[in-house]
Amino acid sequence: MDTYQNNQYVKLALVVDDSKVQCQVLSVLLKEENYQVIVAHNGLEAIAKYKDYQPDLILMDISMPIMNGFSATRKIKSLSESNLCPLIFITSDDTEQAYIDSIDAGGDGILVRPFSPQIFKSKIKSLQRISDLYRQVKSLQQEQQKDAELAERLMSGVIESRNFALDKIGMIKQPAALFSGDIQLTALSPNGDLNVMLGDFTGHGLRSSIGAIPLAETFRAMTRKGFSLFEIIIQINKQLYTLLPSDLFLGAAFVSVSEHDKSAYIFNAGLPDIYIMSSDGSVRNKISSTHPPMGVLPELFKGTNLTVLSVEKDERIELISDGILEVRNDKGNMFECERLEESLKKGIVENNVSSIVLSDVIKFCQNMPQEDDISLIDIPCSGWLSSKDNHEATLMKNEDKSIAHDYENGACAWEWRLKLSGSRLTKINPIPIALNQITEIEGNSEHWQNLYTILTELFINALDHGVLGLGSELKSTAQGFVLYFNEREARLAKLDKGFVDIKLSYYPIALGGRIKIYISDSGKGFKYIKSEHREINNQLYGRGIMMLNQLCESLVYKNNGSTVEASYAWKV
Repeated sequence: MDTYQNNQYVKLALVVDDSKVQCQVLSVLLKEENYQVIVAHNGLEAIAKYKDYQPDLILMDISMPIMNGFSATRKIKSLSESNLCPLIFITSDDTEQAYIDSIDAGGDGILVRPFSPQIFKSKIKSLQRISDLYRQVKSLQQEQQKDAELAERLMSGVIESRNFALDKIGMIKQPAALFSGDIQLTALSPNGDLNVMLGDFTGHGLRSSIGAIPLAETFRAMTRKGFSLFEIIIQINKQLYTLLPSDLFLGAAFVSVSEHDKSAYIFNAGLPDIYIMSSDGSVRNKISSTHPPMGVLPELFKGTNLTVLSVEKDERIELISDGILEVRNDKGNMFECERLEESLKKGIVENNVSSIVLSDVIKFCQNMPQEDDISLIDIPCSGWLSSKDNHEATLMKNEDKSIAHDYENGACAWEWRLKLSGSRLTKINPIPIALNQITEIEGNSEHWQNLYTILTELFINALDHGVLGLGSELKSTAQGFVLYFNEREARLAKLDKGFVDIKLSYYPIALGGRIKIYISDSGKGFKYIKSEHREINNQLYGRGIMMLNQLCESLVYKNNGSTVEASYAWKV
């Protein structure tokens, strides 16, 4: 118990001796050293007064009635836990065994009677100096703990609270220390695809989380601007290689799920297998790590690609950190893959993956200390956009199309143009560049999401069907999207000629604006769906142009499809 006089801390000593005379002598010497003194006459009484007063120093006699000094000391030391209270045995027994027994009982020193006041005071000062240093260190640790807790709350607020669809995506995050070295990110791209990342920095604690905030900002900003998942991965690797020290890196799993294409784009760099789970809880596929962790190399391996899989809307994708597989029970056994797969199956059947996996891990551990951060992300392959969102999007599309053409003859305020040729088409995504220019000139607007969708669809059609000569018929089944993607990657790798030319013209109109889009390519054209023929009999391809017809106030293909002119208008 802290005692203060005139705002200064006053040290408190507990003297324990069955001799009242000895208590008085020791009390006088202690008061000369500016201690307040309380007295106990047996070990049991000493324990009670230690609990009540929490003294800074204890002088303990060994031979006492009811409870001797050794037994009392063992009990007091067990109560003190993280507090350092120096305890000196006072005895007349000057034998080697007395010293051994005193240390074994938890004593910090021993004084053998008779001793001079000078020797006594020197011993007290020596032990109290150590106690004062301990007190200062503990105070600093408490301040550091408070700062760390504040920093952890700030980091959690910046990183996790801004994740998308937290009500749809299941997560486990159980750190081994105050700071978790694992990071979980989810974000929605402008075309409605869901991007997810699970990262595991080397080790755990504050040092392992230093890259979390810049990583989160890069992931979200690039997703929001419409960069592809692979472009995001390339940038994150470069950023971490530059930012992190050489012994710190990030094992990471990236997933982009397209509900429209019924496809998942997956990249595993240094994490355990990614699971694709069927609706009955069976393991449909596993995606193993194919690349070193992020930040190890300045650039990704040449030829590195995403894994593309067809997925059904009722399937789920599971990302895990190695902390789950390597958790141990009291027998030293690890949780491992077999137990995890059983737990995942049970969780999917009961529609509660994250809670059931965490419960099974806790039961398996049997209160053993956690050695590493534990993380899991349970990703649905559909359903993250609510019907309310879709309804509002439809209303906004209808409102955009209802804009009259009264201002068609208005003057063009600005134009922007970009032409990409040959291998540049494989390295540069022009859509984020275009949107960035629009935002720089016109500011942020909710209408840019629709514009992103229009530009992306038109550019992809020009590149895929025009320059690369891919036919949409390949996408006639869900599995066809995977075949289409693989063929696309193969043709892009060999691309050394051809071009796509993009031109944007902006026209201010009353209470809104209009952007005219002109895109041409070097291809021979392709079979496109005319606006008056929108029914496609439920086939999986051709829906992009149907969507463009709904978003644009006009859409005209020319030159057999190698040139397209579109107009998008909006009200504010």
